[in-house]
Amino acid sequence: MNHTPETIEEAAGIAALPASRWRFVPFVGFQLLSFGQFTSSIWILWLAHRGYSLGEIGLAESCYHLGRVVLTVPTGAFADAFGRKWSLVASSFVLAAGVALEWWSPVLPVVAFALFLDGGSAAFRLGADQAYLFDTLTAESKGNRFTRMLSSVLAASYFVAALTAWLGAWLSDFTYTWPFALTLGAAAIAAVLAALLPEPPPAATTERTARGVLQIMTDGVQAVRVRPVLLRLIVFSSAFFVANTLGSLYMQSVLKGRGFGNGSIGFVLGIAGIASALATFGAGRLPRWWQSWTAFILLAAVTGMAVAAQGTPLIALILLGLTARELSVGIFEPLIANRLNEETPTAVRATVLSLSEMGFSLGMIPLFPLIGWLSDRNGWGVAFGVVAVGLAAVIVVVRLSDRRPAT
Repeated sequence: MNHTPETIEEAAGIAALPASRWRFVPFVGFQLLSFGQFTSSIWILWLAHRGYSLGEIGLAESCYHLGRVVLTVPTGAFADAFGRKWSLVASSFVLAAGVALEWWSPVLPVVAFALFLDGGSAAFRLGADQAYLFDTLTAESKGNRFTRMLSSVLAASYFVAALTAWLGAWLSDFTYTWPFALTLGAAAIAAVLAALLPEPPPAATTERTARGVLQIMTDGVQAVRVRPVLLRLIVFSSAFFVANTLGSLYMQSVLKGRGFGNGSIGFVLGIAGIASALATFGAGRLPRWWQSWTAFILLAAVTGMAVAAQGTPLIALILLGLTARELSVGIFEPLIANRLNEETPTAVRATVLSLSEMGFSLGMIPLFPLIGWLSDRNGWGVAFGVVAVGLAAVIVVVRLSDRRPAT
């Protein structure tokens, strides 16, 4: 065995954690509550109820992704320097602030700032959560342990998200107060659970100062520069999740335009979320081949066709596209996560994962309002067709940039 300083340090960190599986209970609880947002299927409907147009809502949503772009890499470096658990705690507090302002929503600038804070919450959580889990399982991560654990946690999270989405939508038919109040309560409990996470302190060589955070950011960018495969994975996964998210968020408006009520929309999206959860759970048990470029491209192609189907006038085809897209992203997420984690150095893992999230948000900033604008003027067929064509273009560019055979 090659006992480099990094591997010795990792081993010491793992030894500092409790051996019992109970150490994962606060982590799983945090994840479930973070995904279980009761406003997830009605927030666009809420803002429309408050008098905002789809274009204004799209502009505000861009501020969510602006928050992620501005804060994602610094928060990833913060997690690497100060500890992933404290990044998760900060995520819950920032989320609560954003949800409270969104609930108030007196004018568009307040809504935009609320969504900016929502994006900041995601920046603190995304990357730090996977890095925490991967490092906790480092001793066994050469097999499928991380993929299986992540897929199980994500599957349970999606199941909870589906139930809370449906419940929040159902409650909103009576009053919008309950979905927002329950989301705030869940954020408060999640903060407590994150604070209880067992985590060894960062390495003694890590400088826990603003200068140290800046150095980790620089090291993370350098890691991507010297490993082209990381850049390809980041670009590809960002495009995949952009296409999926556009197809997911605007389904609220698509179904509303087809005559569905709030409760029915929540039910449909909840069932689709459960299908995604089952696919995610199964993804962790798939053979290693499913973490190859061939499998990733196949899943992306399915997603592109599914998004295009959502823009058709036929309800059956819309629902088929919704289901296929949710199944595809459910399979894709834990597989691409494992591939990214394996390719990334431990010391900058949260930072590099945050770069992937930043790429996603860079795409969402212009595309979310653009798709809303296109749908207002040309219909969902054109809007979702543009999404599908854009994803296909990224697939071609990424594959042409890699002249080596697919692995």
